[in-house]
Amino acid sequence: MIDRRLAVLCMLSGLPAAAAPVTAQKVVDEYLRAMGGSKAITRVTNAAIAGSLTEAASGSSGSFSVFTKAPNRYYSEIIIGSDRVIEAYNGMSAWGQDAGDAPRTLTAGAAKEAEAAGRYRNGALADVKKSKLVLDLLPLEKVRGRDAYHVRVRLSPSIAREVYFDAQTHLIVRESGGAQQFDYDDYRPVSGIPTPHRIELRRGGHEYTIAVTRAEYNGALDASVFDFPKAGAAPAPDIKALILEVTRNQHAIEEMMKQYTCHLTVEEEKVDSKGQAATKTVKEFEVFYVAGEEVRRLIARDGKPLGGDEKKKEDERFNKEFEKLQKHAAEMASDPKKQKKQDEKEEAQISDFLRVLRFSNARRERFRGQEVIAVDFGPNPEYKPKKAIEGAVQKLAGVVWIDEKARDVARLEAHFSDAVKIGLGLLASLEKGSNFVFEQAKVNDEVWLPSYTEVHMTGRVLVVKLRAHEIDRYSDYKKFSAESRIVGVKQEE
Repeated sequence: MIDRRLAVLCMLSGLPAAAAPVTAQKVVDEYLRAMGGSKAITRVTNAAIAGSLTEAASGSSGSFSVFTKAPNRYYSEIIIGSDRVIEAYNGMSAWGQDAGDAPRTLTAGAAKEAEAAGRYRNGALADVKKSKLVLDLLPLEKVRGRDAYHVRVRLSPSIAREVYFDAQTHLIVRESGGAQQFDYDDYRPVSGIPTPHRIELRRGGHEYTIAVTRAEYNGALDASVFDFPKAGAAPAPDIKALILEVTRNQHAIEEMMKQYTCHLTVEEEKVDSKGQAATKTVKEFEVFYVAGEEVRRLIARDGKPLGGDEKKKEDERFNKEFEKLQKHAAEMASDPKKQKKQDEKEEAQISDFLRVLRFSNARRERFRGQEVIAVDFGPNPEYKPKKAIEGAVQKLAGVVWIDEKARDVARLEAHFSDAVKIGLGLLASLEKGSNFVFEQAKVNDEVWLPSYTEVHMTGRVLVVKLRAHEIDRYSDYKKFSAESRIVGVKQEE
């Protein structure tokens, strides 16, 4: 009431009323109104933008196209002559192609950028809260001679888009992120949605001008455009049968694993509810394997070796765990019936895993110099989970790389496509987007051993909110000889 009276008094006295402060959310709200409203954007289930492209330096011409499909599928393509540059995300995995190279599955930062592009390009700004975006308003800037509000849109702790909104039209005039920058101009309505028909793109040291010749929303769009292209190589085997073979091969792998030890560095970072770093620790371990299980012996924390009572206590804990696993392994080895029963239980669990997921886009690739089969996986909508664990697994999506000859997993990359609740959410829950990576390297050309894991989790345990990140790096694998001496081995990159 006081603010309203003050504004009235200012108008009567001829004094200007104080303008409401500009915030990042208000800038986005004005943009949504200029686009026809958030509902107009959320009604777009797919989009196709295509046009002719000209490179500034050489004058070479080609084509440009971008396709999106809700909630997160994305395909971007530049073609000049015989060169093709592609970045895509199909809802389970990311893939790309550089000029002159064959298509390949993207990993690490490149995969995260493609997945983020898929979320952002499918109307993430229409509902900032639902999309879990963090907005930061930066100082006003000039873009092509016009005032523009600069908003940093954070899609994750490590990925952001710099977005510039025209201060007068409120439309986006520039976006940058993922090593490329787009400038937009010549907006025209398409199905009532203002759409840029002139785009300037800066990418990889090149500058392109794009004249949009096709813009369509909610048209007929074949979902296969987002899939990894089918190659002429030898067809991949039946994936479900291959995964079962990988499971049955575990005993042979465990026999080789127990001959090795290695060094492990664990980086743990916990952040608060606002995404700000709270605590970070670095631990170092000596790792041994017993019956496929990892036994870790802590040797240093934050660069300082353990000593005194702390070292004594850790050694006692390690010895107790190591002996317990050795005893269990010996019992299983001496009782074939018990071992068979355990194997059948594990195989049944894998069968459950295979039922709740759908596998697609199997292709042959190279990973760390080895021939592997990569395959996407995601929820199987035709299967209704019967167990809590099946319900959790059914929300996984990602890609797995399998060495067909070694019958082992080289890499697994996955995320939760929906929230996961444990104990109906009363005990714990994981938010949609929580993800992990598991990677192995072939050692001594005989066995794949862990080389890297990465976990990003957002959720809650009981009443405690957690945002945690952990990276494990395995190195310096050594093999025990017959005389129990540790000898160095070769780890293939």
